Amino acid sequence: MNLQIGCIMSCNGICERYRAKRNYNIPSRYTEGQKRCSVCEIFIKWDENSYCPCCNYKLRTRSFRGFKMRKKQREEIINRY
Repeated sequence: MNLQIGCIMSCNGICERYRAKRNYNIPSRYTEGQKRCSVCEIFIKWDENSYCPCCNYKLRTRSFRGFKMRKKQREEIINRY
């Protein structure tokens, strides 16, 4: 097993400074501009770039739930005709 020291991604705790607060009036955190780090497992408010300031992992900017909804809408349109 070849493991390089530089490629192991782990949370360093820096992301806690950028932790985003939840606004319950808005249904999606992504519409507020919050991004989710899959490694640190938190939503952060980070506008510098699309990488986590803590672990340098690419941040998610869209929900997975949106993909299911688009598929469902597509099926409804197809079934109409």
